[in-house]
Amino acid sequence: MNPPRPLSPSRAALLYGVSVGFFEVALRASPRLGLGLGEMFVWLFLGAAAGAGVAAALSLTSRMLRASPLLGTRPVGLAVGGLIAMHAGLSYRFEQVLNLPVKDPQVWGGLVLIGALSLAVGLLFDRLWRALARPVTVLGVLAAWAALLRGVPPTVTEPGPRVLIITWDTTRADRLSVYGGPAKTPTLDRLAREGVVFDQATSVAPLTEPAHLSILTGRSPVRTGVVVNGTELGERPELLSWAGQEAGMRTGAAVSGFPLHAKYGWSQGFDLYDDDFGAIPGLHRLSLIRAWEQLFLPGNTLRERVGSRTVSRAKRFMERYGAGSWLYWLHLFDPHGPYEALPLADAPTNGAPLELPPYWPPPHRQITSTDWLIRAYDAEIERADALTGQLLDQLDALGVLDDTIIVLTADHGESLTEHDYLFEHGDNLYDPSLRVPLIIRAPGKLPAGARVPCQVSNLDVTPTVRALLGWPVAGLDGRDLTGVVGGDCVGSPVVSSAPGGRFVSPPIDLSYRVEGKKLIVHGLKEGEAGPPRVELYDLIADPGELRDLSGERDTRPLGAQLAPSIQALQGVRAGPSADAATQEALRALGYLD
Repeated sequence: MNPPRPLSPSRAALLYGVSVGFFEVALRASPRLGLGLGEMFVWLFLGAAAGAGVAAALSLTSRMLRASPLLGTRPVGLAVGGLIAMHAGLSYRFEQVLNLPVKDPQVWGGLVLIGALSLAVGLLFDRLWRALARPVTVLGVLAAWAALLRGVPPTVTEPGPRVLIITWDTTRADRLSVYGGPAKTPTLDRLAREGVVFDQATSVAPLTEPAHLSILTGRSPVRTGVVVNGTELGERPELLSWAGQEAGMRTGAAVSGFPLHAKYGWSQGFDLYDDDFGAIPGLHRLSLIRAWEQLFLPGNTLRERVGSRTVSRAKRFMERYGAGSWLYWLHLFDPHGPYEALPLADAPTNGAPLELPPYWPPPHRQITSTDWLIRAYDAEIERADALTGQLLDQLDALGVLDDTIIVLTADHGESLTEHDYLFEHGDNLYDPSLRVPLIIRAPGKLPAGARVPCQVSNLDVTPTVRALLGWPVAGLDGRDLTGVVGGDCVGSPVVSSAPGGRFVSPPIDLSYRVEGKKLIVHGLKEGEAGPPRVELYDLIADPGELRDLSGERDTRPLGAQLAPSIQALQGVRAGPSADAATQEALRALGYLD
């Protein structure tokens, strides 16, 4: 038998590019992404194509440098060295020194060193790389097979309880038709007919991350210490997902905004966690694809996604696990500004532009009408309602809708010009930012069509879900609302927190809301002395919180109720995890100045 013909240098270089692409896909693949077989093949194709493209370019460069005694005679070594340099360099930049600017010596110096060492290894061992081209290709094919096996999602569980928690970002209750508002929300109207509506639900924070942590743990921001977006949750926070896993449920989530990214710890306890905002889930985990995205995609592409894409991922979960026992969380970011549900070309631009939040893009910042923007906000809510309806229809088609506990709420609201805040939230504790919807549908467990008029909180979601599932509730800050439905409607006080000084440093403001009254206590800035500034409102006589009564009435009784919370938050730094990419992403979404 004749020995195999030696590979040409260009073919050997291409095989190395393809194999390196397969190796990286195998390294990055994870069942937590919940990818289908077709999506995994796309990963493999694009990973291999990117690697082959780099290898081909370097091989061609070597051929063009024939006069060079080093580069022109080592095309395979140059390709291998270049591939190593690019992957190692991108990994170093994105995973090791992401928080440092490029001009920092640790960044550019490290990249130069990686490049030099990689090229040296490639060029010095050019003959060895040529000889190993075929064995490496075999290993690459095995890596592709391993990637497909690693990416297989978890199996379906046995039939059992099912829970769907839906959170709409930046949604104030009084705009929804189910609460008497102008935005048409037929899906929520249906949930109201078939479940329980809580008319006085208050959020514990006007920011995405602290509010969601309370929703999914039943723990107050005062207890968790998470008061701003961009804060790492730490190891094993008491997320409802952990309890679901321990009960044998398949747990999953699909989120639409960067503050809920897994990098902060949100994926803990979830078998599948979809926080990927690209067209092909998870693809930006590949080094060369990530570099391309950073250079060429619009800034917000990887910081948020439209709800239709998020719902499609949720539908995939339902199709796969609908017959089993599961707990799923869907987060829709659509109502968050900038509002894009109406054509921007129809927006009024004659006259003086509105003073919109700094993170809104330039075209929106030319708008001159608050009325048009309010209609645009309502249109975003209507779009979120329609998307939620798609998911309910999916459950109905699967025959599991009436066997599923459904909770719909929001993390916080939005100021639509109140208190001189134009289409903004986050650093004030007035009701437009804190009043949220809360509807729970649990056939056979809760009555249909009931409305609860007393004050509750989105902090009560986890205790109520646990009670409906028969799990322990004791020790949580929120309360089980099943006893409130159809019983004595006794409201509970709600403590809410917000960072003053625009999210990046102390002080932390707190409010104490009891039915009919609200006290706001502003935290002291560093170096300030004396009593903090307070505001007091009679919510019955003055629901718009326009008349501060702190100079006319005794605030000490309500202040005494807030004192433990103020003391608990002493020393909590109101600032996000400090890496440059995180800060830039939060700034682009309006959470940092």
